[in-house]
Amino acid sequence: MQRLNVYAGNILVGHLSAGDATGMIFVYAHSWLTHEAATPLSPDIPLSEQKFQGEQVTSFFENLLPEGDVLNFISKAVHISPTNIFGLLERFGGDTAGAFSLLPDGMCPSDEPHYLPVTADVILQWFDRSRGIPLDITGEQARMSLSGAQDKMTVLIDAKGALSIPLGASPSSHIIKPSISHRGDVPNTAINEAMIMMLAREVKLDVAEVRYASELGAVIVTRYDREIGRNGLLRRLHQNDLCQVLGIPSSKKYESEGGPSLQACFKAVIERSAQPALAKKRLIEWVVFNVLVGNMDGHAKNLSLMSIGESTKLAPFYDLVCTAVYPNLSQKFAFKIGGENRPRWMMSRHWDRFAIETDTKPQFVSKVLADLIKRTESALPIVVERLQQLTVKPDERLMIETIEKYIYHSLLQMKSRLKDKTSESTTKDQ
Repeated sequence: MQRLNVYAGNILVGHLSAGDATGMIFVYAHSWLTHEAATPLSPDIPLSEQKFQGEQVTSFFENLLPEGDVLNFISKAVHISPTNIFGLLERFGGDTAGAFSLLPDGMCPSDEPHYLPVTADVILQWFDRSRGIPLDITGEQARMSLSGAQDKMTVLIDAKGALSIPLGASPSSHIIKPSISHRGDVPNTAINEAMIMMLAREVKLDVAEVRYASELGAVIVTRYDREIGRNGLLRRLHQNDLCQVLGIPSSKKYESEGGPSLQACFKAVIERSAQPALAKKRLIEWVVFNVLVGNMDGHAKNLSLMSIGESTKLAPFYDLVCTAVYPNLSQKFAFKIGGENRPRWMMSRHWDRFAIETDTKPQFVSKVLADLIKRTESALPIVVERLQQLTVKPDERLMIETIEKYIYHSLLQMKSRLKDKTSESTTKDQ
């Protein structure tokens, strides 16, 4: 039976077997179960000597792989069926999201991580030829795998800014995400994501750190699931996105496809968080910010939980984009908010229902709304000026202006609806 070994750094966590008709099988290593740093892969795969198989195993490991066109491309490139999760992880499971890496039998993590120095030009060529996946390296392979449907590449960027590709099970420090190139109807997604993520950071949301690299035409994301260990080397941190937490496949990440609702996501995060009140406030801010900036694509895989020791917390936010500026993309929010997901129809009553659904006082939600509107108004011109200094391309500048106009209109609309609510409350009180 084919087998992959799962590692946390250099420590063996367990074994994943290809299985049979019933699916993949995972078993923890006894040494991991007794290790002081032992943590379960996911809530559905608790620390135990039992044999795990079925949906909970498939969901956890499948959610480590890319989706959509990227998955189809790499499948064809390496002649592995897109439904063959085990086979794809065998080839690409060395550098994934979170704490764990997967290696075939006979291959072990190196005590000294291996990296291949590269230039920006070489990276651009890989994105042009193979969706950002270095398939043509001779010798030790690049084994990177990131979930999502967008082209991206994991890299190591050192203190001097030099770029390297992680080989084998070596960890990366950053993610490079260029603009989507295979769809002409969604231009300049990199500058878009850079703008919205920088805006989120400027309004003091806890988000992954990003910068825009004009030489690559890409947004560079600093990985929050990596840190420098005591030995001076990168260390992986454990995280689960909410699809992994809830044991559902990536194909059900959207509420409309039978995936979790906003209420279910709140429940999953709050029940597991060491600081539930803080987690709830951050989730409310995430929902409000998505509405203000027109990010219609916030779904269950855009939220993650991090486990550090015995403490679990909501991870920094990521993948924030103003999708509303692309007419061919859905103009409805992925989650219903108080029963409504159409921006034009979202009124104060829907925010009140949202508050009730998430066991929150409506006054608190209104306060978060008003506060984020004010902070976003102040931060937007700062971010716009900062980005305009980084790019000279007319189409990128136009995208910045288009997003700026959308957000200003969204802020005015939301303020008007909150004002109407205040007027109604005052009239009732009289």
